Amino acid sequence: MRKITINFNRKNLDEKIQNAKEAFKNNSSLEYEFDLSKLNLIDASKTALLLSAELMKENTNSKINCLLKDRETLNIIAPRKLKNTFLSVTFDNRIREIQYQSSIEIKNRKQQKR
Repeated sequence: MRKITINFNRKNLDEKIQNAKEAFKNNSSLEYEFDLSKLNLIDASKTALLLSAELMKENTNSKINCLLKDRETLNIIAPRKLKNTFLSVTFDNRIREIQYQSSIEIKNRKQQKR
């Protein structure tokens, strides 16, 4: 599986969402990583839920990893139990991966950028 990373920020957010949707249509069986840590709670929640639904519509085999800035955002998105989405929260240059199978793993950011 090939991995595609997209960093989101407030600037041209709608354009990046459209680009991600186009990538979903053109590529199959990819793993996507969306860095939503620079977005506020509302924009991060909206983006994660929208892209998860779009990807599920286009390709049920692909997965998304959303990198969030805080636990509050995680608590808003996690109850939705998106089947194709993993959520991660940043803590001081470390990433704590939260998956729905109750597995928690801490990685350094350097290890994540392979």
